[in-house]
Amino acid sequence: MFFRKRTVTSLAGVFCATALSACVSGNPRTLYELSKFDPLSADPAGIAVAVKTDRKLHLRQGDVMLRMALASEDKNRAFDERFVLTVIEDKEPAGFGQALKPNEHVLSAAIAAEDRQRFRAAQARARAARAEDATEGKGSISVSINGGCTSGPLDLKETTVRSYMRTQAGGRFFPLTGEMKITEVLENKKSSAIRIPSCEIKLSK
Repeated sequence: MFFRKRTVTSLAGVFCATALSACVSGNPRTLYELSKFDPLSADPAGIAVAVKTDRKLHLRQGDVMLRMALASEDKNRAFDERFVLTVIEDKEPAGFGQALKPNEHVLSAAIAAEDRQRFRAAQARARAARAEDATEGKGSISVSINGGCTSGPLDLKETTVRSYMRTQAGGRFFPLTGEMKITEVLENKKSSAIRIPSCEIKLSK
């Protein structure tokens, strides 16, 4: 595969770091959707990620980032582009369609309109390198969530998170991971040691 597709998600350091296809091993629909997804030709306006979690957990602008990179000895080919995704809270995105509990909400994030042309330019550079067979498999695309905050006390032993992705406008979100408890996936699994900062701004309910 020319470009590796990886996801890294975190609410307090490290949440999940695995190849997308490995994140959802055994989910036929997700494996099918990912097999169709070509990050080098996808419309950036249609790419989005979503997280289903407790209503007291939030993501702020700047917490979610998409990275597309190509390592090469040829400096004219190498690039490392990072895109801060626009976060939308407390509004279920179109095409989500998953059941929510009363205490849950969906956080979604997408490439900002002002960054889409830069994303397309990175795609074009990667396609050119692929066409000339000059990549040596060193390309990658990843989504990372490197922050988060809480608007109230959480039962960390019960709080769960599940991540989803959409690869095209008008498409449906498909799960990237199963339902996971924070204490099951953080590197430090002792809930007493988990620290999620309080949100500094008042968030609408």
